[in-house]
Amino acid sequence: MAFGGRVVVGLVLMVQAVFGQETVRLSLASQEAAEARRKAATTLGYYNLKLGPSAWRFGSGLGVEYNDNVRYTEGKIDDFIIRPGISAQMLLPVSDQNSINLKVSGGYSAYVENTGLSQFFINPGSELSFDIYAGDFWINLHDRFSINQYGYEDPTVAGTGDYARLENAAGLTTIWDLNKAIVRVGYDHQDFVSLSGDSPSIRDGSAEVVFASAGYAPKAEMLVGLESGGSLVTYEESNYALFTEAVQWNAGAFFDARVTEYITVRSGAGYTVFTPDFGPYEQFIEDDRLDGIYLRVEMRHRLNQYVDYVLSGGRNISYTFYGGTADLYYARLQATWRILNKISLSTSLDYDGGSQYYGITEEDFDRYGGSISLGRGLTRSLSSSIRYSYYMRDSDEGRDYDVNIVSLNFNYQF
Repeated sequence: MAFGGRVVVGLVLMVQAVFGQETVRLSLASQEAAEARRKAATTLGYYNLKLGPSAWRFGSGLGVEYNDNVRYTEGKIDDFIIRPGISAQMLLPVSDQNSINLKVSGGYSAYVENTGLSQFFINPGSELSFDIYAGDFWINLHDRFSINQYGYEDPTVAGTGDYARLENAAGLTTIWDLNKAIVRVGYDHQDFVSLSGDSPSIRDGSAEVVFASAGYAPKAEMLVGLESGGSLVTYEESNYALFTEAVQWNAGAFFDARVTEYITVRSGAGYTVFTPDFGPYEQFIEDDRLDGIYLRVEMRHRLNQYVDYVLSGGRNISYTFYGGTADLYYARLQATWRILNKISLSTSLDYDGGSQYYGITEEDFDRYGGSISLGRGLTRSLSSSIRYSYYMRDSDEGRDYDVNIVSLNFNYQF
């Protein structure tokens, strides 16, 4: 592939999956979050503070982490990080069925030696939402926000410890439950804002996203259907940009089912097309659109009374930290072990491989990793955990690294 073609392909892939397959998953996440809130609201003692008509639940945490490679380079620089944090959940009933909900958790990462890397963070899952139930309809108005800062969780990141990005999605999702059939439609305005400096290769972006899916339940605990979405994408002006606007659409199918009493499967696959507006660069572009396939498969299995595990994998094309794209193949194995009295044990094995495009560079890489975590309740309100993680990255561009991370955390629920 010629130099210009690599750049175009990279920029196209960046948006293709983020505003393609992700749009469908937003509605599913909203439904699950609403169900969790309904269950929590009916649990005696879940909320521990009453302020007028609203109910609140607060928590706090303190983490201490040792990272032997905070900049994720071949030459290692280690540091200790102290992470105080807080969390809050609020339920404000508007009627017997409708409620306003707030969930937020975050804190501050203080680096002992490399103080320039210290920063605030907001955990994914933080949101303000309003649930409306009317007959067979459920409407969720939401604003979901996070500030991600853990570079080792992103397989495309290497050579930097200054990793932070604000992500925000504001919109609505409507679900029409017809017993045997479920229809979902929605809209989101999405923003991605870099908080990691003024690199010209990192462009902030936004998108207007619409999505829809329709599923049919041929029997209990099985849903099969079609999903689709479309986006109008806009990027900030940059001398390094071939385009600032684009249109994307995707279409596919999904299958969710409880296969046996102990096994559930969720899967989806489809096709997506991304068409950028190259403007004055149009004459230099051989093909002004790109198409590709997305895939996701997840299996949850309760093996026996001692072991649960989740096996997942697929292909994911996503926006990267460097303002480029990553065409990833991934596999995950996460297990929970109930073999130690009063101690929770969990393990994970991860693989990510593929290509990413940033600036004028195309990179092929593989990353392997895993973790083990032990947790124990110390009192009714206080819990603790210790975790060890290891990641190794191999790149054809020389952006290799390996990192060992040990963390000790304490969490208190008021």
